[in-house]
Parts: sequence; structure tokens; C-alpha cells
Amino acid sequence: MKENVFEGKTALVVGGTGGIGAELSLALASSGASLLIHGGHKSEKSALLSKKIEKISGKEPEILIQELNESSFDFLASSRLAQAAQKSDILCLCFGPFLQKSLHETSLSDWRRLALLDYALPGFLLSFSLPHMMKNQFGRILLFGGTGSSFRSEFATNAAYAGAKSGLNVLVSSTAAAYADFGITCNAICPGFVYTEYLSEGQRAEQKAKMPLSTLISLPSLAETALFLLENADINGAIIRLDRGWSPSQKSLKC
Repeated sequence: MKENVFEGKTALVVGGTGGIGAELSLALASSGASLLIHGGHKSEKSALLSKKIEKISGKEPEILIQELNESSFDFLASSRLAQAAQKSDILCLCFGPFLQKSLHETSLSDWRRLALLDYALPGFLLSFSLPHMMKNQFGRILLFGGTGSSFRSEFATNAAYAGAKSGLNVLVSSTAAAYADFGITCNAICPGFVYTEYLSEGQRAEQKAKMPLSTLISLPSLAETALFLLENADINGAIIRLDRGWSPSQKSLKC
């Protein structure tokens, strides 16, 4: 981690008040960035995160509370979140609802929600952030895909989710190809199963059994990798698997 490498830069972390997003927010604060952190609702957790960031950087983050769902998507262009994207030098999308259903069980509502929130939302915010980055000749964009969505095309029980997340790979490659001359990079991380506070003990045990070494990916490992991608101007258009080489055939388990 390079100290104060992002001093004077503004970073927007969508889904930044918990899990992967919160850990990445702390890492960005340590690198000198001013933080705009989106969360779905106010909580003691977000207030505690704000205090931690202020202690690390001496700068109080701006917390943007906005629930993201199909209804709110219709008003997204005029929201505080969109306004934050328009003034951000660094955009990190750590948000995206998961769904585990067979295709014959996937409803119209499921398809609409995943298409909007896992693909159209990051695409829209990316589009909104680009003019500011182009003007300043600097931009860093980091997206988060799903487990296996960088290399698989078949999913037994989460094809709708994985399809939307796989679409992010096209956004990454297209942004890198079209905007590299503006000093803008766009990369993605496709993590394996990650240890977060959102998992129950049963879910943790089940996911550990699926992972090589039978342990979950740690949040510090994710944040360290994310910061490396954001700091390095020479990495552009990369889809990074942070999953220890996981595949659905390991240990005879399927995703």
C-alpha cells in the first residue's frame, strides 16, 4: 500500500458500509482518498465505520444512504448517488444482490432485479463517472464480479445472477479499451467465497467446504488486491480471480 497515493482524490464506494465495501473504504482512507460511502440504510455499523475512517485519515467520510431496488432505479439519474459518481475520481462497485435458483424457478421479478442491480446499476454509474474522469485525465474504476463468473458459462442454481455478473467483464474490457488515453483504468475482481459478517455460521461452514484449503477469502486480502489494482496505472482491463483456483468440480461439489 502506497501512503497517501490518493491524496486529493475522491472515491465513491457503492455498498461501502459493510463487508467487502467497508474493508475497501478503510484501505482507501489509508491511501489518502476522501470517501463518499453508499449504504442502504443508517446503522450503528456505518457510524462506527465513519469514526474509523476519520481516525485513519483525519477526514470525515460522507455517508450516502439510499436503498437500491427496482423502484429506486427509475429515479437514479437525479439521486445523490448519481451526483456522487459525477464528481468521483475513483469508483468502486461492491454492491449486487445474489440469487440462488434454478432457471425454471427464476421469476420475472428475479430477472428484472438482477439485470437492473447487478448489471445496469454499475454500468450506469460507470457511465456517469466517466465525463469527470475524462476531464481530469484520471480515473480508477473497480467492479466486483461473482465467484466463477470470469471463466464459467454454465451454472446449475444461479445462472441469472452469474449472467448479470459476467456482463461486467464486457464493461471492464470496453472501458479499458476506449478510455485508457484519458488516464482511466477499469478492472474487476471475481472473488471466491468471502468471510463477511453477513454469513451465518452454517453458511460459513458450507462455503469453507467448497474452497481450496477449506478457508474463506479474508476481507484484508480482498482490500489489498483491490488497492493494488487501483494504484497501478499499468493494469487496465484485468479480470482478477481471487479464489485460490476454485472450480465447481473440486471436492465433488457444485455451485
